[in-house]
Amino acid sequence: MDLRHLRYFIAVAEELNFTRAADRLHIAQPPLSQQIRQLEEELGVVLLHRTKRRVELSGAGQVFLEHARQIMRATEVAAVQTRRAERGEIGRLSVGFFEHTSYTLLPPIFRSYRERFRDVEVDVRWFPVIGQADALRRGEIDISFMRPVGDFEDITTEGLVTEPFVIAIPASHPFAAKDSLALSDCAAERFVMYTPHLAPDFHDMILRMCAAAGFTPRVALEVGQVYTCLGLVSSGIGFAFVPSSVQRIHLDHVVYKPLRSRSLPVEVMLGWRSRNTSPLIRAFVETAKDVIAALEMGNANKKNG
Repeated sequence: MDLRHLRYFIAVAEELNFTRAADRLHIAQPPLSQQIRQLEEELGVVLLHRTKRRVELSGAGQVFLEHARQIMRATEVAAVQTRRAERGEIGRLSVGFFEHTSYTLLPPIFRSYRERFRDVEVDVRWFPVIGQADALRRGEIDISFMRPVGDFEDITTEGLVTEPFVIAIPASHPFAAKDSLALSDCAAERFVMYTPHLAPDFHDMILRMCAAAGFTPRVALEVGQVYTCLGLVSSGIGFAFVPSSVQRIHLDHVVYKPLRSRSLPVEVMLGWRSRNTSPLIRAFVETAKDVIAALEMGNANKKNG
């Protein structure tokens, strides 16, 4: 028995006429009759009572018709859902993120993804930036926002944004009146720095920029997250380097100043295990790229306007 037998039987059972059923199926009548006889022989029952004038369903045929229709409907649903899965439209996706993406890139990308793929169940999990690659390898997440920290040997990445650092300073500081800052102007200031074991990329980049400006930063505190830095800046404890996208976060008593010297670039990317070829990942990456392109176009229009 195969789906063809079921399709043929349903047509005959609904038409109650072999000629009309054959026309509906676009086949000749003799092969159709032969297929129905084979089906009956396989089942060991009479599905149709045939006379020269009419065709009627037997009691067994009525029961089989109901189940045959259910099987065909289930097969159609399975085919549709399989094609949707191939397009990344259904399933479950676990996404990792680190702190400052939660209020910069994550919200617009997630909003757009949920609008496009309403039937995908999305889980989000926070890991420190140094923990993203290992979380991917352990299978705890499928895809993650990442910075270039650690070993990416078995991780495939797609770059999203590259942005400069800006300086967050207390609003009460005399520098708050300036449009921009030279890094050398900040040599005497105290800085809220990033802990090397939690944000080694930020820590090293900041030390390199300060060294290029001719000084070693005076460290007030070391913390692991950008938002913590901003809270401490708001308290007047010191200055902090933050990615430029963080400027959309408005905190009382904090102002942001661009650097007149060229900043080392802060890169944010999406990463996933190289052996994971799930369509869900492809769909998430494409959505993220579309969102970033729209944001960049909007920013360009604002500047030009």
